[in-house]
Amino acid sequence: MPFIKAYIKQIIIVIVVLILIPSLFGLNNAGQRTLIQYPNGTLVVQFDPGIYLKLFGKTTIYNDVITYDFDKSDSIGGASIDQKGISVRYQDGGTGTIYGKARLNLPNDEQTMISSHKAFRNNEGIAHKLIKAVTEESMNLTAGLMTSEEAYTEKRGTYIEWSKDQLQNGKYKTELKQVVLSEEATGKKIVRNIPVISFNKLGLAIHLDSDLKAYGVNVSGFQITDWNFEAKTLKQISAKREATMAIITAKAQAEQAKQEAITAEEKGKAAVIKAKFEKEVEKQRAVTDAEKKKEVAVISASQKVEVAMQQKLEAEQKKFAAFEYKKEQILRGEGDAGYKKLVMTADGALSQKLEAWVRVNQRYADAIGKQKWVPEIQMNGNSSSKGNSANDLLSLFLAKTAKDINLDMRVPNKK
Repeated sequence: MPFIKAYIKQIIIVIVVLILIPSLFGLNNAGQRTLIQYPNGTLVVQFDPGIYLKLFGKTTIYNDVITYDFDKSDSIGGASIDQKGISVRYQDGGTGTIYGKARLNLPNDEQTMISSHKAFRNNEGIAHKLIKAVTEESMNLTAGLMTSEEAYTEKRGTYIEWSKDQLQNGKYKTELKQVVLSEEATGKKIVRNIPVISFNKLGLAIHLDSDLKAYGVNVSGFQITDWNFEAKTLKQISAKREATMAIITAKAQAEQAKQEAITAEEKGKAAVIKAKFEKEVEKQRAVTDAEKKKEVAVISASQKVEVAMQQKLEAEQKKFAAFEYKKEQILRGEGDAGYKKLVMTADGALSQKLEAWVRVNQRYADAIGKQKWVPEIQMNGNSSSKGNSANDLLSLFLAKTAKDINLDMRVPNKK
């Protein structure tokens, strides 16, 4: 105990210091900023992570980024605001739900952050009273600029663009415009006033003052993931879509029938043209065949004429050759006759005469030889007398022949 009594003062001082340290110093975490209100009322903001002088001041912690999850699933990692969708009402009175996410950054300058603190007091106040309110207002103002059918069918991209633009830069200035609509049930024309965006001279949308800009909050991320519409709207859209599809189908069928008629007509025209061209081809083929036959006939006739001319030429050549042959034979005969005449004149036609004399005598001899000058049976007399008679007769014929042909069988005397 004497030891404790000796250091009692120091122990008390340490205990007091440990008690006072949390009131004297603070620690700012990364991703957060701390606003310190000192006992004298001074407000400062610690943006950087680390230790800061608290000096018995009151601190309020804010997140650098506030997230607003309004999608269909539960937030992972914890969001500043987490709810299932944002309810909206469209221009035609239909209702629906928008699902998505938004991420917003708090101001980085001390004065604006202090102004935000004075207005909303804490992180939850900024998230719910400022960011949530402005985001839902932007969604509903955008829904009021189009019908539920337009949002369902053709303007989803436009919805995302307009809602983000109003969230970031302030809601649009709008004006009423009269439009004439036709009720599908009665077919009557009705006039309605609908809000439309006002544009400046440059063609840009006019924005009203932005609460987010006034407190230095800017949008760093925004997306719409899905839309949901009330059953009545979906039924109406479905019925209209079916009617539209029926009209489109009817138009398509009518167009198809029209196209089929055109196709049939074109096919008929094509068939007529084809038949015409086939007949033309047949005609051309017949003309070609006729021209071919004509050319063949002309060529054949020309060939026959040429053959006839050739035959005529050959006949004339043969005639000329025959004439020349005749002339040659005549000349040759005349030559031979002249030759023979000269020979005969020279020797008195001795060789011819001798030949004729021999031939005649030969025939006489043959004729006499066939006669029976000597009888096969002799009774009396001398047979030699018959043989002499034959020789005499033969000599007489020879002498007569020699006289007829003027043949002188005498041997001339040599002098």
